[in-house]
Order: sequence, then structure tokens, then C-alpha cells
Amino acid sequence: MLYRRLIFIAVFATLPFAGFTQDEEQVDEPNTLENQFIELKKKSNSYQQYKVVDKTMLDGFWSSIEDTLNENSAEIKGLNTEVSSLKKKVSTLETNLAQRDSSLSNQAYQIEHMNFLGIDMTKGGYITFSWVVIFILIAAVLILYFRFTSANKTTKGAKKDLSQLQEEFDEQKRKTREKETKLMRDLQTEINRVEELKGKLGES
Repeated sequence: MLYRRLIFIAVFATLPFAGFTQDEEQVDEPNTLENQFIELKKKSNSYQQYKVVDKTMLDGFWSSIEDTLNENSAEIKGLNTEVSSLKKKVSTLETNLAQRDSSLSNQAYQIEHMNFLGIDMTKGGYITFSWVVIFILIAAVLILYFRFTSANKTTKGAKKDLSQLQEEFDEQKRKTREKETKLMRDLQTEINRVEELKGKLGES
């Protein structure tokens, strides 16, 4: 009995709604635990500072309290189920969001990076590397061009010097031949004179 009284007091203080049956005269009033309790007090007899409550009415009120507790318990279970379902949905959404973020990060990385000769580099780095290679090639071409031009000039100068030497050699060779021819003529003339002198000496 004490247990029922304690539950009655606790429920009355915390739960405002119930389904306790009222008389036809009170149908228009909200069927709350508070109104049922007021109705119970009205229909109870007074004895000094006490109220004598009819057992049937008290059992009915207690039944309303149990119905309210059951309804609230069912509602709490339903809310717990809904919360659990929402937690699962939130977990699924968080997983999907994490996967999407990972996919976006991977796509962003793929957009910003590229593989060149087995080296992973950013596209900005690749562009910089490409320009450096282009400048190096341009510098190499210019160096080769200037070296070729210098070598070509040197070759032309050497060819010109060689041509001059060849001309000088040919000229010297020609002069030598002329001298040899003149010497041969002079020698032959002297031989002829010697022969003439021998002939004259032989006659005498």
C-alpha cells in the first residue's frame, strides 16, 4: 500500500496526462491526471483533515496512472528506437561524408599532381621543370651555334690559309721548274761549247 502511495505521489507530480474515465458531467474537461485527482477529491468524503476515498475510484485512478506509465514507456521505447535509427543514419551519413571527402581529396590530388618519368610531382612543378628544360635546351643550342660559328670561321680561315700556301707552293714550284729549265739550257749550252772546243782542239 505504501508502494502504491509513493508511485501515486511521484506520477501526480511529474505526469500531467492520463486516461482516467470521468463522469458524463465532466466530459468536456481535459482527461488529465490533475483533473482526475481533483474529481477524486471532490467525490471523496471528508473526515477532519483527511479524505476518505472510494476504493473503486482509487483503483480507477491507479489504473489511469498505470496506463499513463505504460503509454509513456511505450513512447520512450519508440523514441529510443527512433534515436537508435537516427544514430545509424547519422553514422551512415558520416561514413558516406568521409568517403566523399576522401574521394574529393583524391580527385584534388590527382588534379594537382601528375606522374612524370616515374616521379610524382605537382603540375606547377612540372611546368617549372619543363621551362627549366626548355631554357637549358635553348642555352645549349645557342652555345652549340656560337661554337659552330666559331669553328666554321676557323675552318674557313684554315682553308684560306691552306689555299694561299698551296698557291705559294705552286708558284714556288713553277719558279723552281723555270730555274731548272734555265739551268738545263745553260748547261746544255756549256756542253755544246765544250764539245765545240774539243772539236776545234782535235782539228788543230
